[in-house]
Amino acid sequence: MPELEIIMGGYSINTDQTRLGLCTVTLIRGEVLSIVDVAHFGRRNLLVDALDAHGISTNDIGRVILTHSHWDHSQNTDLFPNAEIVIHADELDYTRNPRAGDLATARYFANTLLGQNVREVSGETELEPGVRLIETPGHTRGHVSVVVETAAGTVCVGGDAMSDAGAVARGTPAIIFWSEADARASVQKIIAAASTIYPGHDRPFRIDSDGAITYLTESPTLQVSGVLHYASGAFTVDIGRAAHPGTTVMPSALDYQGGGHNHPGHC
Repeated sequence: MPELEIIMGGYSINTDQTRLGLCTVTLIRGEVLSIVDVAHFGRRNLLVDALDAHGISTNDIGRVILTHSHWDHSQNTDLFPNAEIVIHADELDYTRNPRAGDLATARYFANTLLGQNVREVSGETELEPGVRLIETPGHTRGHVSVVVETAAGTVCVGGDAMSDAGAVARGTPAIIFWSEADARASVQKIIAAASTIYPGHDRPFRIDSDGAITYLTESPTLQVSGVLHYASGAFTVDIGRAAHPGTTVMPSALDYQGGGHNHPGHC
């Protein structure tokens, strides 16, 4: 049966100067050695190093599954010359003409896949025994999640349709670019598919029978460092916990008939 390993952890961390965009990168050891999402250029060297630490070369990966096309999940597909790149057809089509205000989708994204072995999918798709894709739109138009039947039970690699554990209680991911109604339906679809979930920007967790959330890994240790003045030494910053900001419904997600709303109550 296929097994899962976290190659790079996902975190919901930003600054007032940039979105860090630290997504979860998951390895599937199945019939085909597969990776779900490939992070952004800022994590490129770290991704190669992390794979190496697992005894894997980029040449060993036979399949890359993109949950969606946003920059923080998709920029390193070219590292895997022997992989087919799996993406939903609606997602790839959308990237050629994204909605105004959707700044997370690059209009040139489709061009970054030229020369690569791209496989467009639609509907529920079995990639191999025990590994299937389900459609989970809302965060983006053609978002997909990956349901994996492991020896320990069913796991859903949710991507940003299930951005963090708090999405279970909120009923929505952290950010919605396409459709709030679709995003809510996708959260419920993931919960129905598996009680163990690997979210896009949080630690893996389990939904217990009483609805409680149990994280499956320890809280990460993160260090931010740098130099703000040439005469100063490097600084480090400890990151503490704070209330989750809830869901942001981007202007691009609003119904053209005026049906979309911003819901601060989701926090």
